Amino acid sequence: MQNAHSLVTICILGAGAAGLCHAADDLTVISKVTTNGQPSGTETSYISSDHIRTSGAQGTDMIIDLKSAVMTNIDDKNKTYFTVTKQDMDRMSAKMAERMNDPKMKQAMAMMHGMSAAMSTSAEVKKTGVTRKVAGYACEEWMITMGSMMTIKECVTSDLKYPVQSWEALAEFSESMRKSMSGFGPSAKAGADFAEKMKSIKGFPVATATIVDAGVAKTSMTSEVSDVRRTPIAAATWDVPAGFTKVDNPMMKSLQEHGR
Repeated sequence: MQNAHSLVTICILGAGAAGLCHAADDLTVISKVTTNGQPSGTETSYISSDHIRTSGAQGTDMIIDLKSAVMTNIDDKNKTYFTVTKQDMDRMSAKMAERMNDPKMKQAMAMMHGMSAAMSTSAEVKKTGVTRKVAGYACEEWMITMGSMMTIKECVTSDLKYPVQSWEALAEFSESMRKSMSGFGPSAKAGADFAEKMKSIKGFPVATATIVDAGVAKTSMTSEVSDVRRTPIAAATWDVPAGFTKVDNPMMKSLQEHGR
């Protein structure tokens, strides 16, 4: 969740960044990333009034066009990309609803519901009481826990402003996507319940530490802002690199193949 967990994921989950919505120039936010205690490169978030792009150290980028509500996922290693639109989400939701008539799918969804409900019920979002400075910004630490499986610590600041239009457009985009996921059943509701809890966090995350404990394996990842630039972002930033091949949305492709 390296790329998305910064601004994009926080906003999509409805973390309540409305308190930061003041007019500002384009922002480029650069963060240092570590995985399991070892440096793993940098992550860059480009934020304008109508686009957001995250570029990660692992060669995966995500671009959200806030005007057209199209999300583009780019694989630098394989030089491919795919897009996700609201229409795609509607079709996937309908496909999932259709497949719910399959007894095996009902059983699988029941298991997912149990896991999702358990995680949502056990999820806690609270302040730790720790304050510090990251890249010159005063921030307040929050802890997000999902049972024993995942722990996230975020230090959020109210001092880092970004374009008001980007928040408003992203909020609309996120709500539209959430409504399109209604066919995913109880998992969608659990996600919405968790998003509601996340609304108590108001700020831009300048430092994030995530620990995922799956029992047989434990993974840790940190991301900390090292530089913030307030210079105009080139229009080409929102384009897919030349020579990249468009592929099918893997989620939609998987649903179609399993539906045969």
